[in-house]
Amino acid sequence: MATLDDILTTQKNGVVAINNLNQTNAYLGGRVTSSVVAAAAGATLVVAGAGRLINYSITVKGTGAGTIYNAAATTGTAASNALVVTTATQEVGVVQCGLHFSNGLVVTPGTGQSLNVTYSIDP
Repeated sequence: MATLDDILTTQKNGVVAINNLNQTNAYLGGRVTSSVVAAAAGATLVVAGAGRLINYSITVKGTGAGTIYNAAATTGTAASNALVVTTATQEVGVVQCGLHFSNGLVVTPGTGQSLNVTYSIDP
């Protein structure tokens, strides 16, 4: 027969498992949404550090391509660090990504374009 201590330990383990599941779900769903970055702002550092780009939202369709980089600074961003390239023909809406970044997120909207990103920072 199980003792009261065994029952309470089992209950505690269940609570810990549910908490871990909720934290994982929040991480994968995105914890932070940036403010809108307009083309006039140019390259903008949204966050520095490692994490996961969940999605990006085109809020204003532009006439030029934009890029979201895995970078910790707005200067010296190389094409090899591009996570996402938005096209000039891309309509207003949300695009799911699920991409890991190790340095940070730099958003460079295309001509006339505005967008924001939803992301989670690695713990």
